[in-house]
Amino acid sequence: MPFLIGLTIGIFGLYIRRHLIENEVIERGHAHLTSPVREAFRTEWRTIARLIALGAVGAVGFYMSFVYITTYLRQVDHITQSKPSISIRFLWWVLLLLIPVVGKLSDHIGRKPVLLAAAGGMFLLAWPLFWMLHYPDLAVNLIGQVGFAVLSALFWGVIPATMVELVPVRVRCTVLSLGYNAGMAVLGGLTPMLAVYTITRSHYDLSPAFLLMAAAALSFVVVIGLRETYKMPLVSPASALADAA
Repeated sequence: MPFLIGLTIGIFGLYIRRHLIENEVIERGHAHLTSPVREAFRTEWRTIARLIALGAVGAVGFYMSFVYITTYLRQVDHITQSKPSISIRFLWWVLLLLIPVVGKLSDHIGRKPVLLAAAGGMFLLAWPLFWMLHYPDLAVNLIGQVGFAVLSALFWGVIPATMVELVPVRVRCTVLSLGYNAGMAVLGGLTPMLAVYTITRSHYDLSPAFLLMAAAALSFVVVIGLRETYKMPLVSPASALADAA
């Protein structure tokens, strides 16, 4: 059913895109590229790399908090399968309700403060929240899960607009596709496997927290090097990434 629904959305989106009127203000002065992928790697490979690093905390945090967590609760905490499933559904609602609020907040105070709070919070709270996940009391366990959901919302409520604002117009779609999807596929996709591996090798049930901390530290460093972009026009041809980053 999810794939059938996705197919329907894809067809509807294709129809909208084919009949969409191009923004002449954005397109004016930007020649169409015959090979946008080649141009992206030739001129914006640093931007792609920075987007991957910027999204590290989101990719690792999402796959850890919403994908691997059910396995962790069953295999490490030995909680019956039905309870993690119920809590994950609750966490999805927390995430979905907070994302638009966080996005609106970033329109008023800027992208950087929110992203710094997301990455810094994940670095400082990853171990305490994992400790709460490992605590035998289900109420404390749920608080830990909600903590991860809130930190994820701080990131995902801001990062879509931030990434768009960081990339030059002429190769925006290609650079965003490469930077975002490469990070999610590699860093996020490997997270559950690495989490299991770290526990197996270290015999320490809280070791996945250090994966989150490493990803958060990487993203935090990149965010510090960004210029604030929430007041910059999207038609700006220059990348808003700081040259010193």
